Amino acid sequence: MKNSVKYFAVLIAVIANLSDIQAQNDSYFKGGNLYILNSSHQDIAWMDAPEVCIRFRDENMITPALKRMAESKDFCFDVEDALSLREYLERHPDRYNDILKYTLEGRLSWGATNKQPYQSMYDGEALIRQVYFGRKWLKKTLPGCDFRTAWNEDVPGMALQFPQILAKAGIPYYQFSRHQPGFYKWFSPDGSFVLGWTVGQYDESGIPIRKAAADEDKRTDAFADILSQWAPYYKQRGISPSYIFLFSFDFSEPLNWDKYIADWNGKVAGANEKKLPYIHYATSTMALDELSKHQTKFDELHGERPNVWLYIHGPAHQRALKAGRDASRLLTAAEKFATFDALLKNSFANYPARSLSDAWESAIYPDHGWGGNKGDITDRMFRGKFEFARDKGKELLNESLTSIAHQIKFNKEHQRAVTVFNPLSWERTDPVTFTLDVEGWQNTHFKLIDESGKEIACQLTGQHQYTGNRDEVISVVFVAENVPAMGYKTYYLTDGTQPAGNFQIPTTVPAYENKYYKVVLGNGGIESLYDKELKSEFFQTKKFSGGELFTMQSKGNGAGEFTDVQQPTMEGFDQLRNYKQQWQCIETGAVRDVFQTIQPLKETQACLRIVLYKTVKRIDVEVDLNRFNGENWREFRLAFPVNMKQAKVAYEVPMGVVEVGKDEIAGAAGFSKASQIYSTPCKDVHPREVQDWFSASDGKTGLTISSDVAVFDWIDPTDKPVDYPVLQPVLLASRKSCHWLGNYYLQAGDHSYSFSLFTHSGNWQNGYRQGTQSKQPLQVVVSIPQNYSGTLPAQYSFGSVTGKGVVVSTVKKCDDDDSVVLRCYDIEGKDTEATFRLSGKVEAVSHTNIIEEEPVAVQSSENGFSAKIGHHAIETFKLKMH
Repeated sequence: MKNSVKYFAVLIAVIANLSDIQAQNDSYFKGGNLYILNSSHQDIAWMDAPEVCIRFRDENMITPALKRMAESKDFCFDVEDALSLREYLERHPDRYNDILKYTLEGRLSWGATNKQPYQSMYDGEALIRQVYFGRKWLKKTLPGCDFRTAWNEDVPGMALQFPQILAKAGIPYYQFSRHQPGFYKWFSPDGSFVLGWTVGQYDESGIPIRKAAADEDKRTDAFADILSQWAPYYKQRGISPSYIFLFSFDFSEPLNWDKYIADWNGKVAGANEKKLPYIHYATSTMALDELSKHQTKFDELHGERPNVWLYIHGPAHQRALKAGRDASRLLTAAEKFATFDALLKNSFANYPARSLSDAWESAIYPDHGWGGNKGDITDRMFRGKFEFARDKGKELLNESLTSIAHQIKFNKEHQRAVTVFNPLSWERTDPVTFTLDVEGWQNTHFKLIDESGKEIACQLTGQHQYTGNRDEVISVVFVAENVPAMGYKTYYLTDGTQPAGNFQIPTTVPAYENKYYKVVLGNGGIESLYDKELKSEFFQTKKFSGGELFTMQSKGNGAGEFTDVQQPTMEGFDQLRNYKQQWQCIETGAVRDVFQTIQPLKETQACLRIVLYKTVKRIDVEVDLNRFNGENWREFRLAFPVNMKQAKVAYEVPMGVVEVGKDEIAGAAGFSKASQIYSTPCKDVHPREVQDWFSASDGKTGLTISSDVAVFDWIDPTDKPVDYPVLQPVLLASRKSCHWLGNYYLQAGDHSYSFSLFTHSGNWQNGYRQGTQSKQPLQVVVSIPQNYSGTLPAQYSFGSVTGKGVVVSTVKKCDDDDSVVLRCYDIEGKDTEATFRLSGKVEAVSHTNIIEEEPVAVQSSENGFSAKIGHHAIETFKLKMH
């Protein structure tokens, strides 16, 4: 009996305590603020075709929002991105003054990025251009206004360096979605951060309010419940009693709660029996400014959140993404050499600023809205944007390279000058291929020499075996050694005594051998790769051969309401080693030997080539999927099974490197909505988005592979998975849009890929340069020496940086004047004192933010300047040149 009395006494005390806690929770926001953020989630196109969505943003979102602002001096509206303003002004230039007025008042807000992309779909410079065409463009277009909140309302992922890019562009706030609701300081590894906030899944938070419809009492009760649920979170962290409520869903329209808000605030000013806060329309920046005023223990996130929707871009839109990646590489090279050409001429009069801007705008146009309703139209438009940017980048780069080449003082005794250009910020040695028109040659044979007359080994490629016709175009490959950083080196073609090549055909039985490797080719691919210098076997080939193609069922959407990456399954599994391969040497010479095998499969004809070089430690693996029949739910990958059980996997991300298991945010992304709880720890999410290379190493040796795809994996996806890494570029996946009216991503036809393998000692830090070089190749201009009388030396560097791990990402004309902008970043995670040099005399240097604003003077000399580049830092400098 005593125990029962004691039990009930404790129970009553607990209930009383809970009631007291509930009362405290219910009163926490009393007299505080309830900010109503009214927005509308807008992919470029998802709900319908692009033109229909643009019209909706005009007629159903921005025009009504302007009308509401004219009616109510309190109404506020958030537009998620800058692109929506560009679209609207193209349709309604007459509304500019209204837009400027309301934006100056702070009631109309525009997101500080161009659009809301898959961040790691883009490389670093392309991702930075999101804030150039976002906040920078907005400030120029709407003078006197500022834009300090970036939105990414839909994508479940965050690139490692994106918080730094935002922070250094003057954007302190970030509104995101599909994450455990709350406020977070999200850090990049350099220590910079943005204050982010999320309501979970953006649409879900507004459902209780929308269900209340016009019933204002139910709406008020729903708000009271929401506030009560959030009160403990706010109290624990000391957050001021200002709750942010986001009213936004796909194609939502501006609210009119004027009367409701007035009635609500009247009750708060009176008895306030429900202990309510005051309610206001607000923008995201207004609300976060208010919360940031107070000393608050915001939760912290450090690192990358891997994107679980990654299948939708690279694997599901392979041709488009390849064009997009090529576009970014070409455009950064084009603006570097256009700048160097302008410095040579001491004038930016012919700098192609408008063309570069148009190309960059196209290169970053596609957002996260691939597929969707009428998605075939959207996908064609996105691919067209990427292809325009790629082709324009190629055109602009060729114009600048040709202009520079024709300013070189050539040796006119030779038939052709071959000028090799290096866009990267370190000296490099790499294979290079160029085409040659031999019309008018005096001799049917030629040789390649350097400036001193030393003969350089070269050979005709397998695509262009020379037949002796003098009107023929041929393709030549050679190894260009020690090409200066951000510079060039000149070679010459002159008459020879015999054709390049004419070597005994090598075999792979029992093994192929050069100075670096012993290689055995067999069924599937490379059965053995032995590094003679490191005395190490790099492949474990019991299950997969090196470079082996395999296929699996790939049933999924790429993007959708799922909580983890939809993995391939074993249905229809096939691999090349199931067939007996016949390897044939299709090209041999002084530079390289090329072996090929062709194997018909059910869905495609696979062609696998292995390229081995005589004088560089590199192996190229090329694969063609010819005449893929577009079978739905089909995926193709290559396998590189690494002979290291304790290997660490690392890969390049925009302006940085992620080491798996180390650089992801801690834990899982958590609750997004009741039916969407991200429970997989972020370190375990796979595959991953990748830039130029991925790598595996055990500390003693490493394998780095240049990437020709946007997505890779390292975990064996088959049944009975192996316990060592299997590096796998994901070539393509024929999936379907998650929209119920969406299109299939079938991708029938031909697909080609190229990867380069580099074995080395140590970890990824000893391989990343080679991986980068393979995807950002040397460029060649062939000239007739007798046609030009230049003054430049035969080889030259226009710029360089000393400082291990510091990479120059671009050199460009400043957007606002004729200064030169140099941007760099640390990739190795170490503080570095770096010294920079550019051709020409430096008059003054300033350190700026990432969009070339807020200059701070840096000490310099005529030859250049030095600066401390912090670990993982992205830094931008502005140079005034003589």
